[in-house]
Amino acid sequence: MINPKVITRILANTDLKTKMRLAKVVPKLGKSDDVTKCMLCPNMCLHVCPVFDAERRLTVSPSVKSRLAYLGETEEAIYHCLPCDACKNACPMDISVNDNLRGYRGGERAMKAIERFEKSMRKVEVEPRDGKILYFPGCSTFESGLFDVTVEVLEKLGVDFAVKNLECCGMPYYELGLVDKFRGKISSLKDAAAKYEGVISNCPHCVHVMRENGIKAAHLLAVLKPVKIGGDVSYHDPCILARKLDIVEEPRRLLAEMGFVVHEPVFNGKDTHCCGYGGVYRFVVPEMAEKVAERRMEHFEHQIVTLCPSCRMALKAKDIVEIIAEGL
Repeated sequence: MINPKVITRILANTDLKTKMRLAKVVPKLGKSDDVTKCMLCPNMCLHVCPVFDAERRLTVSPSVKSRLAYLGETEEAIYHCLPCDACKNACPMDISVNDNLRGYRGGERAMKAIERFEKSMRKVEVEPRDGKILYFPGCSTFESGLFDVTVEVLEKLGVDFAVKNLECCGMPYYELGLVDKFRGKISSLKDAAAKYEGVISNCPHCVHVMRENGIKAAHLLAVLKPVKIGGDVSYHDPCILARKLDIVEEPRRLLAEMGFVVHEPVFNGKDTHCCGYGGVYRFVVPEMAEKVAERRMEHFEHQIVTLCPSCRMALKAKDIVEIIAEGL
């Protein structure tokens, strides 16, 4: 491991020219871990970081957060991060800062955030039903009020789906480094999912977590069908849907088939801008999550539509499933 004092001295006392030279050298560090590479980088992804854009302090910038994690300063800044992967999208080394920091979390700050999350959860008892595929709404689907309308749409589209009273997929616990609690929740979900052909969910983050843990999962979009409506809309790409699930063109095609003219915001596709509600950031610093959301809303000129319950809440948008419900 590189001496932390040496690293701190280098990064604190070098001029911009030297930092730019470092930017060319860092990708060649070979087997060095991603945290080391990231902390040596002169913040080349700073311009796309929604957290820095909202908070405007270098302490929460990508490279500095990595440096703080490396030095063992894990009480605050490393929680000020979104799972949007805007950093990774701009990084020549393909590094996700949030993925790196997750392993350093789990302290008192994590416990406070998970307490806020658990208080926000809507305790909803659903009427169980059976079918070929399991519909797993996810916590944010209940919170955003999308559960009932989604069930209605699935029924009207003739989807053979099951619904069970299941707990959270564990994503917030995973993001906060509370590994044992996460394992318990994802294990329960995995056991339930094994009885079905697959799982569908409104929440891109739930889908990603399930796939990463061996569950055959797909976004709800996979079973949606167009109904003719028409009009002008602006589509917001949810970060995880676009960057981790690689779903970019499909929502636009569906909206076009429904007769909509889709107007693109300045940041779109895999270059989308986070809504601020992803992961657990809004349970760590809710006022800053709102600031990220407000900045994102400024990018749209028409009714915002999206495919993520968290984005829907943050941007006061409509989910595509709601629009389909209106036309059925």
